[in-house]
Amino acid sequence: MTPFQTNLLYLFVAGLVAGGLGYGIRRFFPGIEKADAAPWAATLSYVSTAFGVVVGFSILFLFGQFAAARSAVGDEATSIGTAFEEAKLFPAASEGIQGALICYGRSVSEFDWPSMRNDGVGASQVDQTFSDLVASLGQGDTATTGALNSAAATNMASQVGSISTARETRLVAAETTVPTMLWLLLFVGAAFVVVLIFMVTLSATPATQSLLVGSSAIFTAVLILLVVSLSRPYSGGGGSVTPRLIEQTTTFMESSAPQVAAQSCPAASAD
Repeated sequence: MTPFQTNLLYLFVAGLVAGGLGYGIRRFFPGIEKADAAPWAATLSYVSTAFGVVVGFSILFLFGQFAAARSAVGDEATSIGTAFEEAKLFPAASEGIQGALICYGRSVSEFDWPSMRNDGVGASQVDQTFSDLVASLGQGDTATTGALNSAAATNMASQVGSISTARETRLVAAETTVPTMLWLLLFVGAAFVVVLIFMVTLSATPATQSLLVGSSAIFTAVLILLVVSLSRPYSGGGGSVTPRLIEQTTTFMESSAPQVAAQSCPAASAD
């Protein structure tokens, strides 16, 4: 079952349970519709407003992290590809630098994504491949002469720094967690809102009220699932952040330098 299908199942169950409970209560307690709905309506106004603020704040905060992670993947892929091309300007070290970039690109999708998805942290293998990348910049090191070589060396170091910065950005998104108290507030608030909607719709027929309560439960569940999805940007579901751009860049590098790509990656082979 795909994540999308799982979410649809959650929504169906939420609507069915809420609507069914509402219908059952009306049938077993026929006199409940005589209750005064005015106090419940006033309470619903306050609770729904507060609940909306909490949900809105959660979505706004988590979406910022989510968007930053997605943007960081693009920046990381661009910096990897740019550094790969600029390595050709340094014949003595180009093969080592390009090999280190290919190994880094491979390790990101192979190790970093599963680690971020399951543990919320970066993989040690990627730490090692990045260290190898930095070390490769010093291979065949000679004194640079001329403005072009000096600028190229500076820009190469800048690209490697950008790779590190982009990775740290996506790791921050992986490590971001919603506080337990906020989760409690979201779930309890959602249940309370549905209960209050049941109370203020007592004047409707049982079937109509069941439909209204079930629909409100589904809508409330959508908001909760949205917060859950944004809190797990690397979950692998639809719309999640993927290493696709980095994988495409790695494939391009492998096709551009097949002899370099045929070499094994020390960090990957060690595990």
